[in-house]
Amino acid sequence: MAEKLDAKEIVTAEELLMSEVIQSEALINLLDKKGIISKQELLEEMKTIKAKLPKKST
Repeated sequence: MAEKLDAKEIVTAEELLMSEVIQSEALINLLDKKGIISKQELLEEMKTIKAKLPKKST
């Protein structure tokens, strides 16, 4: 049987997305500050990955 969720622990999709954005930005900034990867390198990698994703059919 499913367990009932506590309403205080439920977050909206917008809150979840914002949390992911903040975490990603923090990691990117730290990697850049430490000289591990530049923001430009990250953008290039993101473009590479995006190009490999299946295209949406319309």
